[in-house]
Amino acid sequence: MTIDFHTHIFPRDVLAARDLYMDDPGFKLLYSSEKSVVTDHAGLAEYISANELSGAAAMSFPWNVEKHCLRQNEYMASLIGSSCVFPFGMIPLTRSKSVRAYAEEIKNSGLYGIGEIAFYNGGMTDSNIRFLREVLEAAAEFSLPVCLHVNEPVGHQYPGKYEPSLAAVYELLKSVPGATVILAHWGGGLFFYELMPEAHEVLKTVYYDTAATPYLYRSDIYSSAIKIVGAEKIIFGSDYPLLGISRYRRSIEDEVLSVEDREKIFGKNVQRLLFIS
Repeated sequence: MTIDFHTHIFPRDVLAARDLYMDDPGFKLLYSSEKSVVTDHAGLAEYISANELSGAAAMSFPWNVEKHCLRQNEYMASLIGSSCVFPFGMIPLTRSKSVRAYAEEIKNSGLYGIGEIAFYNGGMTDSNIRFLREVLEAAAEFSLPVCLHVNEPVGHQYPGKYEPSLAAVYELLKSVPGATVILAHWGGGLFFYELMPEAHEVLKTVYYDTAATPYLYRSDIYSSAIKIVGAEKIIFGSDYPLLGISRYRRSIEDEVLSVEDREKIFGKNVQRLLFIS
């Protein structure tokens, strides 16, 4: 079983007229260029079929504009029951109702979780940390996993990269121990701190996905991460349509020598977290 945990899709009207969504600052930052590829359920289904995947989790965009978020949540909910796609919902930064109310709607609609939450424009400001705390508390209440974008604090710059404030993220995760959280992009390197016994205990319900690895790390990050946190906490995600599984498969097979560990990374961990049979 191979499941791509980290993919992105949009409603078809975003593909047809993305200019109508440029009033959202995060969307404008990432997708104002026509070179920034967007796709929908049909494109994702084609990717799944072409690569013989068992399925893919589809992330929503972290909208600031509430009407766009509502539209995306409706679209994602319409895909429930679609073959091989496991859609997530989103809670907008600017909203007319509580975070808890949004989380309850996401749960009741049958969506698989909340994400990918990101703060592309403002970064980890105090207000965004407060918002994220509310999300994690509501997610824990409704048993919804949360996918959180955490980029690395060093290295080259790219659109959407911001200071991840790893210490603040750590303290937040510590304060909401009931939340199940998947930190995208290796958690910006937060997993290295699981070498500390107290951090390992705090982060026991935190997982790390591999999205964008070919752009960020040497391939031996896989074997290094297994030594630190174990294969059971690593989740394959490609960041499709930015990247696809072909950029990952060889590196993971070369670096993860245990067949059992590869099975965990490529699908069994997601299957367990999302209750996929």
